[in-house]
Amino acid sequence: IAYNAHDIDDGVRSGLLTVEQLGAVELFGACRRDALADHPLLEGRRLLFEVIRRMTSRQVDDLIACTRAALAEAAPASVDAVRAAAPLVRFSAPMRLQCAELKRFLRANLYRHPQVVETTDRARRVIADLFSVYAADAAALPPAVAALPKRHRAIADYIAGMTDRYALREHE
Repeated sequence: IAYNAHDIDDGVRSGLLTVEQLGAVELFGACRRDALADHPLLEGRRLLFEVIRRMTSRQVDDLIACTRAALAEAAPASVDAVRAAAPLVRFSAPMRLQCAELKRFLRANLYRHPQVVETTDRARRVIADLFSVYAADAAALPPAVAALPKRHRAIADYIAGMTDRYALREHE
């Protein structure tokens, strides 16, 4: 729920997605119509924020209601009973379909957007180059990292802890 909300916000702010495109997605479109019905003068960032807030609330409310019903029906008496039960934390069937549609939309229009793919490819190259250099030359690593056993794991953890800016500076 949170990833989708943040990705919608990031996608619109970056200009990779438009509110008009998102309006074709049932969950977003319904929340947008409701927001405008309640607040006809909303526009821009304030409208987007309100739509995302409503989407999040609908999904959370649905998840809580369906999970509560599933727990009441299954009435698990132990942890083992929970493990043996069908998934207890779940959306209703209609919400599950709406969430799947939203995920498909984001995958097609944001995650696979040419700018995103290019940035991801560049990041992969930076990480692979850093790993190769560190694996070939322990002196390139901070002494505390170079001294760790399982050096490849230590290098991977070291790179994973880098901010994007730091990794790019190191790569340069």
